[in-house]
Amino acid sequence: MSGEPVYAALLLGLGLRQFSVTPHHIPEIKRVIRAVTVMEAEQIAREALHLETATEVTNYLRDQTRRLLPDAIT
Repeated sequence: MSGEPVYAALLLGLGLRQFSVTPHHIPEIKRVIRAVTVMEAEQIAREALHLETATEVTNYLRDQTRRLLPDAIT
C-alpha cells in the first residue's frame, strides 16, 4: 500500500512517517508527500475513515491525489 501514490496522503495522515517502497516508486511517493501538509493529510485521513466502502475510499483518495498533483497518474 505504501508503494501506491494514491495511498500516500492517507498513510501520512494516519501517522505513518516511514514508508517501505521499492526504488521504482520512490519518486512518485516523494512527489505526493511533498505536495501535502501534515494537516491536509490528516484531514484526508479523517474524511476517508467516514466513507462506507473501499471503492468510495479509493475514489476519494484518487480525487485528492489529482487535486494535489493534477498531472499525477492515478
